[in-house]
Amino acid sequence: MNLVFVESNTTGSGMLAFAGARALGSTPVLATADPSRYAGLAGTGVCVLACDTNEGDLAKVLRDELGAIAGVTTTSEFYVTTVARTADELGLPGNPPDAVAACRDKGRMRRVLAAERLPSPAFEVITPDGDLERQVQATLARIALPCVVKPVDDTGSLDVVLCTTSQEVLAHCRKLLGSTVNVRGQRSSGTALVEGYLNGPEFSVEMLSHGGVHRCVGIVAKQVTPPPSFVECRHVFPAPLDDDAARTLSQTACRALSALGVTDGVTHVEMKLIDRRGYVVEVNARPAGGMIPQVISTSCGFDLVDAHLRGALGLPPPALPELFRPAGIAFLLAHDPPPDAVLAGIGGVESALALEHVDAVTVTAAPGSAVRHARSSYDRLGHVIAHAPDHARLHGTLDAALDLLRPVLRQPMGVR
Repeated sequence: MNLVFVESNTTGSGMLAFAGARALGSTPVLATADPSRYAGLAGTGVCVLACDTNEGDLAKVLRDELGAIAGVTTTSEFYVTTVARTADELGLPGNPPDAVAACRDKGRMRRVLAAERLPSPAFEVITPDGDLERQVQATLARIALPCVVKPVDDTGSLDVVLCTTSQEVLAHCRKLLGSTVNVRGQRSSGTALVEGYLNGPEFSVEMLSHGGVHRCVGIVAKQVTPPPSFVECRHVFPAPLDDDAARTLSQTACRALSALGVTDGVTHVEMKLIDRRGYVVEVNARPAGGMIPQVISTSCGFDLVDAHLRGALGLPPPALPELFRPAGIAFLLAHDPPPDAVLAGIGGVESALALEHVDAVTVTAAPGSAVRHARSSYDRLGHVIAHAPDHARLHGTLDAALDLLRPVLRQPMGVR
């Protein structure tokens, strides 16, 4: 039976999912508008169905082209609503489309969670329908500066900015409202979310749901770059939390999923812990990105991608892990690169890989790529995955590996 992937991450868990589908007895099929986006696709053995994944009746296309379909899924945030709607139309397992749409739209998510009295920052949705300056003025009468301004429907920390003045809020809202297409060629809502700044440590709660019952796989501690942008630069699993803090985060994540109407599958709930209360930052109705599934597998052997695929196929969920060792990933970022810099290469990879407890060193940016001070996850140059007997040695290993990696930058001819 065919398991259809509507687009995919181009690296990491996206490619691993194809092999996972075969391990579960299914034939993986990638429905994509552009097969050339996927480097190494031919080597995966996945069947490719070239079709329009952004518009039109995808359920009819899949039915006509493939016949028997066991499930429809994706590892890409941009296509979770398409998948939910398509699976529903085909009568296949999945979350209710309205629930996934509420997760995908951060403004709608905020309204749902606030209505259920979950801890929430003050927030306001800025739309292109009204007078922008008046909307911003009214918003800042309710929300103190500094505040966060973000698109309601993007991902990877793209265009998420901490604004410290009303002029910055107005300028960034104007930019977001003028955006009509996202990085995957889909129509953007052109809507901004302004919310109070949640100044506290950040975590992600990796959840597994089945029939409306939500269970916590584990909690990831996250490090992000300093404001104004919030680029995730390190993930550590399991998070070094006391039992009360871990319980607060996991119980709040369960309440959030129930409020949003999520019933099944793997979800990635980003949260902050402030004054012993858990605040939801966003909810993703798919497995975590940022190589978190690989970090969790390194820690305890649990396969988030396999659990995600089982949910798409309507199979029983796997047992939760019980034994953990500290594992983590650190991302290589460029610090203060010169203007118009491009990547010539990265030195020190073999030396970093030779360190004790380092499991993988991966360069993700291709030679010739533009390099800038990181503003989103798309600006990462590579990463290191490691494990250790304790958290202190894990951080030391990740730091040592990053210190050995040396981005070699150049400037195009004529640029000085």
